[in-house]
Amino acid sequence: MSQISALWSLEGMLVDKNRDGVVDGISLFIDLPEGLLPEGLIDFCARAGFETTALSFTFFEEVGQKVTMSFEHSEETTTATFLDGKLVLTFKNEQELSSLLRELAFGEFDLTDKKNEHFYTDVESISDIWSFSGFGQHTEASPTRTLSLQITVEEQMMTTLLLKELCHFAARTALHSTEIQHALTGQDGAHIQFTVASGEQSVLTLEEKNRIRLAGTKTDVPNALRTLAESNHWSEGGAFGHWEQHVIDDKPQSPLLIEESWSDEGEIERVIRAMQSLTNLEHADVEVYLSEPREIREQLAAQLKSDYPAMNSIRVRSSFKTGFHWIQEELISELTEDIRELVIEVQKEERAQALELPIRWIQEIYPIDRYIEEITAIRADDVTFTLNSELEGTYAVYGMLQNNVKKLLGKLQVPVSKMNYVDGEHVVYPSTSAVRIIRHGEVIEEQIIETDRAQFYRYYTEEILPKLRKSVELYNEGQGHVRPLFDRIELDVWMSEEEQKLPVDEERISSLEALHEDLYFNTLDYFAQMGIEVEGKPFNAPGGVHPYMHVRIGEKPEARIRIYQWDDKHTVDVTTSSVTFTADGAFDQASMNVDNKVICKRIERFNFPTKHIHEEVNMWLKEQKSYKVVYPAHSYNGHAIPVIECYEPTGEVFESTLKMTLMKKTIFIEAGHHANEISSIPAILELVDNLDLQFKDLYKEMNVVVIPLANPDGYELVKELMYEHPEWKHHAARYNAVGLEFAHIRFQKTMFGEANVYPEIMRKWAPDIIVDDHGIPAHEWVQPFAGYNSPPRFPVSYFLPSAKIYGIGRTSPEVNHLLHQRNLDKIVSNVSGFIKDTKIAVENDYWQQRFIKYGNQWLPEIFPIEEAEGIHFYTETTVTPTYKSVGIMRYPEWVAADIISEAADEIVNGEALLDCINAHKVFDLAIIDTLFQAQVQIERAGLKMSRQRPIQL
Repeated sequence: MSQISALWSLEGMLVDKNRDGVVDGISLFIDLPEGLLPEGLIDFCARAGFETTALSFTFFEEVGQKVTMSFEHSEETTTATFLDGKLVLTFKNEQELSSLLRELAFGEFDLTDKKNEHFYTDVESISDIWSFSGFGQHTEASPTRTLSLQITVEEQMMTTLLLKELCHFAARTALHSTEIQHALTGQDGAHIQFTVASGEQSVLTLEEKNRIRLAGTKTDVPNALRTLAESNHWSEGGAFGHWEQHVIDDKPQSPLLIEESWSDEGEIERVIRAMQSLTNLEHADVEVYLSEPREIREQLAAQLKSDYPAMNSIRVRSSFKTGFHWIQEELISELTEDIRELVIEVQKEERAQALELPIRWIQEIYPIDRYIEEITAIRADDVTFTLNSELEGTYAVYGMLQNNVKKLLGKLQVPVSKMNYVDGEHVVYPSTSAVRIIRHGEVIEEQIIETDRAQFYRYYTEEILPKLRKSVELYNEGQGHVRPLFDRIELDVWMSEEEQKLPVDEERISSLEALHEDLYFNTLDYFAQMGIEVEGKPFNAPGGVHPYMHVRIGEKPEARIRIYQWDDKHTVDVTTSSVTFTADGAFDQASMNVDNKVICKRIERFNFPTKHIHEEVNMWLKEQKSYKVVYPAHSYNGHAIPVIECYEPTGEVFESTLKMTLMKKTIFIEAGHHANEISSIPAILELVDNLDLQFKDLYKEMNVVVIPLANPDGYELVKELMYEHPEWKHHAARYNAVGLEFAHIRFQKTMFGEANVYPEIMRKWAPDIIVDDHGIPAHEWVQPFAGYNSPPRFPVSYFLPSAKIYGIGRTSPEVNHLLHQRNLDKIVSNVSGFIKDTKIAVENDYWQQRFIKYGNQWLPEIFPIEEAEGIHFYTETTVTPTYKSVGIMRYPEWVAADIISEAADEIVNGEALLDCINAHKVFDLAIIDTLFQAQVQIERAGLKMSRQRPIQL
C-alpha cells in the first residue's frame, strides 16, 4: 500500500502550482464508466477536497492530469494498484468497489475519535450551505472545522451523472474543513445529513436544522445538484444566499419626532444693555469679555469708546481661550529684546465637584509657547508654567531679563460662569462673557453675561433633551444598547464665532468646533446617565447626534433642531426553507420564513457595486486587478463594504481560506472604523499596493486580509461635515449612521451590517494577528461645557496630541497571557525598529515633549506615557479596550496578537495627512514583518490538520 499512499502526496495527485509549499489543487481524472455507481467514490473525492486548499471540478474531465483513475471488473479480486500515474481499481462488484474507495480515502485512519473537541458548522437556513466562510455557518469563529456529513441517495435516483455531482459536492464541503470525522456514505449519526430523493420538481429543502433534502426527477436532480455544488456565495458575486439580503436590507424612513427653532438677541446686545445699566463709568477702566472674532470685538470697543468717552480705557477681550488671546493680543507686543524667558504662573483649579482638571488654565493657553516662538525670538522651551493654588487671579506673566530680573508683564482674572453638567452630579465653570468696571486696579463691579454658545447649550440641554427623553421613555429591551432610542438629532447652529488658524502645527481656535464636540459628547453622556437611572447601566447607543455648525460673522445666533424617530423593528429573522430549480438546473425561487411569514422570491445574481462612497476606495477598486475583493455585508444605509483578500493565487475555482490560514500565517487589518479618523483608509490602500515590493515572496509565507473602510455610513456623514469645516475633528461622524459604536455588537444578530464584517472575517480566515488602525485629534480638543477637557467618559485625556502615531496592545488577562505578552513585546520591538531614525520618531519625540509639558508632568495618570523607543505603546487596561467582541479577548486560545494604532489625523490635510498615512504604513509594515518572520508548524493526526495556535512570534 506504500505506492497507493503516495496518491495523497505531491508525487501522486496533489499539486502545488504556485510553488508556495502548500497543496493548491488535485490533478486527477476519474474515468468513470457509464452505469458504474460506487458511492464510495463520494468519500474518495471528499478526501481529495480535504487534502487541498483550492479546487476545480475537473475530476471527470481529461485535461492532462497527473493521475488517472480507471476501473476494471474482475471475478476474482477487488484491489488497487498505482504505478506511473495510473490508479487502477479492480473490483468484483459495486459494493466491494465502494469499500475499496473508502479504504483508499480513509482506511489508514481511525475516524471514530471521541476524545477531541470538534468544531461543527450548522445549516439552519438553505443559505447557510455556502456561507461567506465556506460550508455551513456558525456564530463563533475557529481555526478548525470538522466535516460531519452523511450523504444518502434513494437507490432509484442514483445515476452516473448524479454520482459525479455528488463527488463535486463532497469535495467542496471537505475543502472547507480541517478535519473529517467519518465517511460521508455508508454510515449514520453525522452532524449534517444530505439526502437525495425522488420528487416532481427539483427542490432543495431544509426539513429541520442540519437536515437537507434535494428532491426531483431522476433527470433533473443532477442539474440542480450541479448548480448547488458550483454556486458562489453572493459576497463573491454569485447568487447563493443573496435572496435573503433583499429582505434584510430594506429599512424604513425615519419620521420626524421633534422640530424646534431657537434664536436670541446675541451677547453683544446683552453687553450693550449691561453697559447702559452700569454707573461710575467716568474715569474707569472697562473690560468686556465677548465670544466673538477679533474684528467684531474691535468694532464693539470702538463703539463703546464713542458712546462712553468719559471712560479711561476700554478693552474687549475674547471669552473663549481668554488667557491665550490676552497674551496673543496684548502681551506679545511687550516682549522686548531683553526678555529671553517667560514664566506664566497659572491658578490651580480646585473647585469642588468641578469636572475641570487642576491644570485647566494651562490647557486654556495651549499652545501659547509655540505661538510665541513663531512670533518672537523666544523659544518655546523658554516659556514655562508654574501651578499655584495661592495665585490671585488666573494668570500672572513674567519676563526674565538678561540680568535675571523678573519683570511682571501682566495679570488676568478670567470670568467664569457656573453650569450643571448633564450627568446631574458635576458642575463646570466655562469662561464667559462679562463686563467689568475697574478703578485703581480693583474690580468694583462685574456683570456676568452668558455667551451665545452657553445660551443655546442651556436651551438644548434643559429643554430639548428632557423633551426627547420623555419621548423615548417607552422603549423596548435592547434599545440604548444594541439599537438606538432615536434615529438621529440634527442640529443646525448659526453663530458669530471665531475661526482662527494658528501658525503652530495643526492648531486652530474655533469656539464653534468646541460647541460641536460639547453637543455631541454631552448628549451621549446625558443618555448614558438616563440609562444608569432607569436600568442601572448606561445607554451607550442613544442615537446619532449630528451638529452642523455655521459661522455667520456679525449676525445674531439662531438654531434649528430636528430629531428623527427610531422605528424599533427588531432584527429581521430570515431563514430559507426551500429553493426550487428549473429543469435545466438554474436557480428559480427561494421560499423564506421572514418573521414567521412565508415569502417567495425569484433568485437573481448579486451585482457587485460599481461605485463606492469613498473616492479613494472607489478608485482603487476600479484599478486593481491583483487581489480578490469580496463584499460580506452592507452597511445600515446600504453601502457595500469591501474586503480585500491578498494571497498567492491558486488559479482554481474554489478556495478554502481557512485552510490557507492553517497552512500560512494570516494578518487582518481594519481601517476606517471611526470615519473621522481619515488617514488609515488611504494608508491601507497604498500598503496593499506595495506589499509585494516590500517583502520578497510575501504571499508564499502569509495572507493579508483588509477592510479598507469599515464604516461607510460614518464616512458619508464626515464627508458632509467636512464640506463646511475641512479641518475640524468631527467626532459626531465616528460611529455609524445612528451613532452606534458597532464594535460592541459584533457576533450578535443585528440590522447593522457594518458590525458583521469583522466576525465574518474571523470565521472565514481565523487570523493570527489583528490590527485596527485608528486616529486621534491632530489639534486641541476642548469642551468648555464638559470641564474644558476631552470628555469625562474617557479615563485619560486626549486634549492635545500625544504622538504622531502610537500603539495599543491588547492581551488576554488569563488564557495564554504570557504568550500574548511575549508576542506583544516582539511587535513593540519591531515597530520601534521600523520607526527609529525616521521622521516619525522625530515627530513622536516632539509630541511626547508637548504631552509632558502640558499634561504628563502635572497629571501622569490622566496623561499616561508607556514608552518604547521612538513610540508610545500602551498596554494598560485604562487605555486598552477589553470588551468581548475584541478578537484576542474572544478567542485567546488562537489569536496571537491584537493591536491598535492611533495616528494624529482628526482631521488633517496636505503634508500632515501624508505624514499620518506614512506613519500608519510603517506601523503596519512592522507588524507584518513580525509575522512574516514567525514559523508555523503544521501537525497532521489522521484526517485532522492543525498547527500550534497562538503562533509564537
